[in-house]
Amino acid sequence: MTTNQPINDVMNARHSVRAYDGVTTIKHAEMQALLKAAFLAPSALNLQPIRALVIESQIVRQHLATATGNTSQLTTASAVVLFVNDRENLAEPKPFMPAKQTADKAHLAIAALDCGMVAMQFMLAAKDHGYETNPMTGFDHAAFSRILDLDAERYEPLLLVSIGKAATAGKMAKHKAIKALVDFR
Repeated sequence: MTTNQPINDVMNARHSVRAYDGVTTIKHAEMQALLKAAFLAPSALNLQPIRALVIESQIVRQHLATATGNTSQLTTASAVVLFVNDRENLAEPKPFMPAKQTADKAHLAIAALDCGMVAMQFMLAAKDHGYETNPMTGFDHAAFSRILDLDAERYEPLLLVSIGKAATAGKMAKHKAIKALVDFR
């Protein structure tokens, strides 16, 4: 259920959480609604190369935690969403099937930007639904591909986002002053 907060309130309230309550479950319909909102994000040339793999299994998440060291986030979250670049995007194959061809790696930078937009919309939608999130990039992409049995020729892991109810509230990160980040000409 959405909180219907103004978007600025949602953005200001979202903080990264390191430990979740470990008991909250998110129904598939609600997770699909969150991801549907996330995938409304723009993508370069509207190619939409990003795919999401929702990992709910506690056993699988424990294996993934071994590959990251972020055990509390992976093992206590309600779920973890792995956002990947689908190198065969234009061929429109069924998600998470083996590769039929390999795509040019030149599009990785664009896919990473597209992924960031999708993931940020996912995190904001999750916050609006009363959940906390934490984005993670520091994980062994090759190990994740092996553990999740992903075709490394087709899928390129980009970002992992944990989601659930916080056991401990996230803290506001220190942000640089706007005058250190923006200039006008």
